[in-house]
Amino acid sequence: MPLLQDGFNNSHTFEEKPWKDVKSGFTHFADNDVVVAKITPCFQNRKSAVIRNLPNGYGAGTTELHVLRDCTKILYMPYFLLLCKTHAFIQDGMKNFSGTAGQQRVGKDFISNYLVPLPPVEEQKRIVQKANFVIESCNIL
Repeated sequence: MPLLQDGFNNSHTFEEKPWKDVKSGFTHFADNDVVVAKITPCFQNRKSAVIRNLPNGYGAGTTELHVLRDCTKILYMPYFLLLCKTHAFIQDGMKNFSGTAGQQRVGKDFISNYLVPLPPVEEQKRIVQKANFVIESCNIL
């Protein structure tokens, strides 16, 4: 989790480890997957990113991540990430928490059943470009 940046950024780092050390007990993902923290307070802090530039194209992380993969090839993953960082997504996720205080999690059913508005890919790219401009402008302030 510490290698995943929070807020509205799309940033992560990684450490290289032997496969034998991460083949079990970890969540596995690949380049171009979106990972979203499922546990409090990381979920509310928007710890999520599009995974990119992994040395072998795949990786492993904490079991406290949901992995979102586009099998349809009609989703621009930075757009999908922006949706996962919206106030509406976070608030809806919090309404669906399970577990005890301090250890609450967003369940798989919430993620699986969340409706995603899906404009054409070129429009998704334009939305991401405009949103990134606004985010960068806010960061300067």
